[in-house]
Order: sequence, then C-alpha cells, then structure tokens
Amino acid sequence: MTEPVSSLPDVFTRREPLADYLARTDHVSSSALRRFLRTGRPPELAVIADPTPREASLGDALHALLLEPDRFDESFLRLDGATRAPELRDDPAAPSGRTWLSARECTALDGMCRAIRSFARMPLGRWLETGEKELSLYWHDGQGGRWKGRPDCFDGDVILELKTSSDPRPAKFAKVRKRFGYDLQAALYLEGVGRLTGTQPRFLYVAVETVRPHTVWVIEPTPGELSAATAALADARARFRAAQTTPDLLA
Repeated sequence: MTEPVSSLPDVFTRREPLADYLARTDHVSSSALRRFLRTGRPPELAVIADPTPREASLGDALHALLLEPDRFDESFLRLDGATRAPELRDDPAAPSGRTWLSARECTALDGMCRAIRSFARMPLGRWLETGEKELSLYWHDGQGGRWKGRPDCFDGDVILELKTSSDPRPAKFAKVRKRFGYDLQAALYLEGVGRLTGTQPRFLYVAVETVRPHTVWVIEPTPGELSAATAALADARARFRAAQTTPDLLA
C-alpha cells in the first residue's frame, strides 16, 4: 500500500515498496535513461526495470538492512554457519521467496553497516537516522517529461547514495562511476530533491568496501563533474523525447 507524503503541482512523494516504485512506468528514472542510451531500446521498453542479478544481492541486502529493515526481513534470510543453502532447498518446510545469505555474507553485511554508521569524518550515522530513506520522488519538468528518483537518504542539506565496491578508493571508484553512469543519477536526484525541498543539497557517494576491513570512502562530485552530469542528463532527456516521437531514430 502506498502512502502519499506530500503533493505539489510538479512534485510528489510516495512511501512505497521498492517493487511498486520499479513497476511504475509512467515516470522515467535515471536507470531507464541509461538503459535507453546503452541498449537502444525504445522508450516504452527502456522504462521496464531489469531483474536484479544474483551477484548484486549483497549490495541490495546492505541497502535493505541499513535503510529498510522491514524489507530486509521480508526479502532476505540469514543462514547460520551450520545451515547450508543446498540443505534448505531439499527441505519442504524451508522459507521460500527470499534470498538466502550465507554466514560469511551476513558477517560482511554487519561489518559494512558498522563501518558506515561509525564513520568519524562526517555524521553519516546521524544523517541516516534523521534523513528520509528510500522515499520515492516523482516530478514533471515543464516540458512534458515525467521523472522519478529514489535516493537512498536525503534531507535539505545532503543526499547520500550508498555504493558497495571491492575497491572503493576514489580513483578506482571514479572508473565505476563512469562505467555505470552514476553521475547521471546524481544529477537527476539533485534536481528532484531540490524541487521538493527548495534547497541545493550536497551529493555524496558513500562507498563501502565489501571485504574486511570494510573501509568507507565518502566521495563528493566536484562542481565541474556535476555540471557535466547535468549537461549529460539534458542530452539524454532530449534523445529520449526524440525517440518517443521518432521511433526509428536509433535504427
């Protein structure tokens, strides 16, 4: 069940399950824009979310555990050291419909959560405690475009976007940002949160190491990087709109 949180002429928010957010195709996300640019899918197919691959489940589990504990309990099952997944697969009484996490994965999840919450150089723990977490944003851009975003955590001062990495050092993470178009997402989230709050928040990537010692790096895009991302977002939107009216544009 969705719960409208606020409503304005051009922006509204919903407290809703992630599955409901992903299923909405009447608004376009940064992920949909990236799919459109990367694959050449027509807009009506690009807005359909791809299934989450199994290898991404640890990052998804961290998001749920840190930001949506109820979803974690519904979506994931912790296995202790004495229980193995093959044993549960053969057990008709075993819980179904949840992703099984090994004892090693659970240890890593708990370590990453502690590292993020106890980060000393910035008040990540406080922001995560008081900020809006996994709140769906929907807005119009004045040109007929309908957009959506679901920042991990935000308030009027800062947007936090949690990322997991085997090597979160800034130089390495910069390559990952470019490869997966993270800055396009940053530009869209900054626009959506800015419209909602009437402020210009900072955008921070919180990159955490998936293996011990679970080092945390907080990386803030430079003004130049954000300017480039905003320009890239405008170009992606223009191409998306053009493809909506000219289906063979990318043929």
